[in-house]
Amino acid sequence: MMNFFTTLLKTRFYLTLPGTRNPYQNTGHLFNTGHLFNTGRLFNTGRPFIAGRPLNARRLFSTRRLFTAAFVTLFAFCALLPVSSVARDYQIRDIAIQAEIQPDGTIRYAEDRRYRFEGSFTEVFYTLPLRGFDAVENIRIRQNGRPLINDNSGQPGTFRVARNEQELRITWFIQTRDTTEHTYTIQYDLRDALVTGPDVTEWYWIFLSDRLARTPETFRARISLPRRIGAEEWNVWMRETPGHVTKREEASVLYLEGEGFRSSDRVEARILFPTRVLTEAEVTDRRFTLERVMEEEAAWVDAQERQRQRRMLGIGLFAVFAPVSVIFFIWFYHRYGRRFEPGSASDKPRYAPPSEHPPALVRKLMLGPLNTEPDKMALGITIFDLARQGYFRIVEKKGEKKFLGAESPEYHLEKTGKKPAEYLSTWELSLLEMAVSRIDENVTRMDKVLDWSEKPMRSWWKEWRKHFRKALRDQQWFDPTAQKALYFHLLAQFPLLLGMIVVAILAGGIGAAGIVLVTLVMMLSLTLPKRTQYGTDLHAEWTAYRKVLKKGPNSSFDQEDMGRHFVYAIALGLTKKQLEKRLADVTEESPIFLWVVPASGIHSAADIASGLSTLASSGTRSFSGVSGIGGATAGSAGGGAGGGAR
Repeated sequence: MMNFFTTLLKTRFYLTLPGTRNPYQNTGHLFNTGHLFNTGRLFNTGRPFIAGRPLNARRLFSTRRLFTAAFVTLFAFCALLPVSSVARDYQIRDIAIQAEIQPDGTIRYAEDRRYRFEGSFTEVFYTLPLRGFDAVENIRIRQNGRPLINDNSGQPGTFRVARNEQELRITWFIQTRDTTEHTYTIQYDLRDALVTGPDVTEWYWIFLSDRLARTPETFRARISLPRRIGAEEWNVWMRETPGHVTKREEASVLYLEGEGFRSSDRVEARILFPTRVLTEAEVTDRRFTLERVMEEEAAWVDAQERQRQRRMLGIGLFAVFAPVSVIFFIWFYHRYGRRFEPGSASDKPRYAPPSEHPPALVRKLMLGPLNTEPDKMALGITIFDLARQGYFRIVEKKGEKKFLGAESPEYHLEKTGKKPAEYLSTWELSLLEMAVSRIDENVTRMDKVLDWSEKPMRSWWKEWRKHFRKALRDQQWFDPTAQKALYFHLLAQFPLLLGMIVVAILAGGIGAAGIVLVTLVMMLSLTLPKRTQYGTDLHAEWTAYRKVLKKGPNSSFDQEDMGRHFVYAIALGLTKKQLEKRLADVTEESPIFLWVVPASGIHSAADIASGLSTLASSGTRSFSGVSGIGGATAGSAGGGAGGGAR
């Protein structure tokens, strides 16, 4: 549709007026195109547009008005869509904290959060991890200076408080529409949030957390003491804090300010001040000293530097391992994995099998070099092919009727007594002998002929697989060097995978990305195995035959050879509907019924086609579930409040 309108807008319309010349004198078409319009006619109106002939301008402009109306209607429809689902959002414009430390060590904490809402919101929440203090008391919430009521009613203008083992959650209920701004003040008292030593006291707090649902545009914090001290008596360490956050010490007041935060940023401060300002507080840790804190901070800085160095080392290793991994794959693919091009005559339509290879082997050719292992589906296809060659008859019988369901047909094997031909391969002859022996034991139902529950059958199956593998290798359809290249490539990538694990230990996330990268490159090893030139040409020929089997007309096929087409159609993965289409012209006189005996009462061609396609699907399922040709304490921080709105 977009291509239609693009073409329309780019097209110039020419009218032949009296006394003028048509700019396209040598064409009888309005558009120089073979699609989109009925060439030779204007918008398929039934009136030819011939050079030099007057054009019906009323019809032209009516059509243009039609397209204009369509655009206006589409625009109006988009405008009527719910706006709230697109425009509903909010931001935290500013966070301002005031923390007043009382003489007894209690901290009166007040945090203003200024929200900007766009759309409808019904609640705002504030979370506080339960660490770094002993108790939180006197919780109060204000909206634009107006106190809210704590009554758990869920009505606008109220709030509720809940807690679990990890955090305290305060939720207040609002009602916003359109674009509005509100400032919410969260107030509470913190008990035992300080570590008080003989000479210095510590308050370690996360003032701005990375747990916020939205990052504020600006941040301010004011920490005040009950008595005046010298500005030089403040000792403040900013851990894991962006460099654009500034601190300013004044007499009895500490200021923290910043803006331009990212979602992963946090403001974490370890604040020390003289204990003498707390005239009513008791010492809680007599071993807590300024020297001890300075040693801890120096050790933390050293640890951060070591971590930074490890991270840089990890990044350096990633910069080496990642391109080496990709280069290894490119080299292996260029050397071993590049596909051969099929011959020019390989893809021509074919109405007969391109070669005399057994259907089970052809199926492996079509599946590709990664699916060369013999499976039980190969047994089912070979049973069909042996029946086609006259060694068995497949007899359809009525099965048991299921409850509230139709009768499911059963398919049985009958031996004909035909002697094995000399051209049968070892694996075909082995299967023929095994099936005949099972029939002699009065086991005739197809899903029971090769029952794997018996030990002799399992031993025979292992031996049969060896013969099948050898026969497939002898065809020389798949490049053995490319197959070995797959294993060598995996072997080359494995040390790089171990290296990326080391990078993950050193540098974290980038190492995880490296592990994913190398793992994906290792998975690309599956693109290395390929067909030989001979296998590529033969695959293209069988693909052309398969396309004709799926879509070609029945009249193009030799009906006398429909049994052979039928078996190859099963091997090539045609669906039940496609088989029914191909067998639509089969009658009871067709040669296929020399080896397929339908149940009595089937007379029409449609019934016969349906029965044969059911035989193909259920018969092969008896041997395998596989079908089709696939395509693929001190020093411990408290705080860190989160929050958001919804």
